[in-house]
Amino acid sequence: MGIIHSLSPDLINQIAAGEVIESTHSILKELIENSIDAGASKIEIATESAGLGRILVSDDGHGISKEDLPLAIKRYATSKIQNFHDLEHLFTFGFRGEALASIASVARLVIESGTEGNRTANRVVVEEGKIVSEEEIPFFQGTKIEIKDLFYNTPVRRKFLKTESGEEKKNRTRVQTMALGEPSISFRYVQNGKEVFFVQKEEPLERVLSIYGENLRDHLLPVHTSRNGMTLRGFISHPDFYKSSRTGQFFFVNNRSVELKFSAQILKRCYGELLPSGAFPYAFLFFDLPREFVDVNVHPQKKEVRFLSEETITGILFQGITEVLRSSTPVEFLEMRRRLSMPIPYENRGGESSFGSGFGGPGFGVGQGMFGNLQTEGESLIGPSSIEGRQGFSLEGIGAGTNLHLLGENVSKHHLFVPKKHFGVIFETFILAEAEDGLYIIDQHTAHERIRYEEVLRDLKSKAYKSQSLLTPIRLELTKEEAEEMIAEKQRFSELGITLEPFSGGTILIREVPSYIDPGKETETILDLWERFKSKDPEERELYDEMAKCVACRSAIKKGDQVSDPIIGELLQRLSYCENPSLCPHGRPTLIKLTRKDLETMFHRI
Repeated sequence: MGIIHSLSPDLINQIAAGEVIESTHSILKELIENSIDAGASKIEIATESAGLGRILVSDDGHGISKEDLPLAIKRYATSKIQNFHDLEHLFTFGFRGEALASIASVARLVIESGTEGNRTANRVVVEEGKIVSEEEIPFFQGTKIEIKDLFYNTPVRRKFLKTESGEEKKNRTRVQTMALGEPSISFRYVQNGKEVFFVQKEEPLERVLSIYGENLRDHLLPVHTSRNGMTLRGFISHPDFYKSSRTGQFFFVNNRSVELKFSAQILKRCYGELLPSGAFPYAFLFFDLPREFVDVNVHPQKKEVRFLSEETITGILFQGITEVLRSSTPVEFLEMRRRLSMPIPYENRGGESSFGSGFGGPGFGVGQGMFGNLQTEGESLIGPSSIEGRQGFSLEGIGAGTNLHLLGENVSKHHLFVPKKHFGVIFETFILAEAEDGLYIIDQHTAHERIRYEEVLRDLKSKAYKSQSLLTPIRLELTKEEAEEMIAEKQRFSELGITLEPFSGGTILIREVPSYIDPGKETETILDLWERFKSKDPEERELYDEMAKCVACRSAIKKGDQVSDPIIGELLQRLSYCENPSLCPHGRPTLIKLTRKDLETMFHRI
């Protein structure tokens, strides 16, 4: 007797359910896609016990006729395709004819639907994939699908699900992502009887802001480019507004949310040095492509798609983003470059500037260098009073932290880096400086990050900062879920000198901020800290360390910033007093040393 045999239809459906139904959020995706395909203008979702107890999705679409209801729960029965040509020219989300059949095999299912031109609607009850009752009900336009007792007959599937709160979070994320792709449809989501999400029909930008908060409004750049009948549209964030993870990046192909394997690399390449290490821009990008150019039938859950020419898609993405970034340099950055490029006149104790004379003209102090006349440990070479109130870029402009004269008498230079003089900046990034033990090449960005990190960390540990009450509170616009989670950590923010207060819905008011956060950077810094905290386990959260890193990232001089000579000198001085001047807070090098012996060896002098 042979060992190969045909499987029963029930077992086939349960196997298919394993491919299509990953979790409750997978069911929501399938049902919402059916509602969108049905032409709905309003979709309402309700779940209980993270969807394991009950899921209800209702819409006002064109509905399912009485004759089609029995077929709707059968495998490979669909209204979306009839032949192979249709498969290559899909314009709907669902098409495989497996979703309802798969769901019906692992849950109890009730479908109610009404179609235009009828006096009544119809209702069917399905258990174990079979219709157990049918009846007529009062008319309404659209479809309601109720799912109860998910995985009641496959309990092993339930064991692999996350906690109820974890599943609820995934459900909310799924609904929000799908609502993002369909701004012309109203969405309402209720969890355990409480409304957690509601958006009306609106424009694409307003939909993004409704879901992800008004904080984004002034930080989004519109993207729109076309090539050969293909269009990329949407929004990316200013380089000054970013997250510490990729959770703010969304890509849609013909309004279908997809995972693009090359998207992260393209974004990183486009932004380049505009973003600090570990920073990820927001992206809400939509590809409108010819249907024959896309194969959406390569993944059971349709998470991924295949393109006729992936190079074309990457080209459009790269072109669209780079065009926007090149033409939309932030005004703050332009203003900073203008101020940084202005000379800061000052007089030293001898009546002459240590800079602007000697070999190479302005910016190349050779003779008696900046550090050559240093007399006292801890004394600032550039006294704050000498540039205070003068036109140009003040020392406070490169961070709200401590200047050298405030470090105290007991702080000494680090033996690893004791500079004597500097010779300016090359490639708008690297400072050349001489010390007793050799020539140093210093990255102005990572060096300033290290300085700001240690300054803020020192202030936090010693409580050497003041919190300032704001006359006008700063508003944080978040989702209700995010606002509740953030307020739950209110005490931890208070330890950092930040006072938060719930307002209404997803709005939080910032009442007090600490002095170590640069003015104008409060919103970005607090949101950055919050993102870092959400991405880590509680035991891994080093409160002061994370905050110091956030402030350092936001306030540090960037590559390309034109920094005047006095500021370079102050930067090197402050770096020499750091506990670890050789690495930035993220582990990147701040400086490279070439000894006299290295140079003599290179030139064959020894």
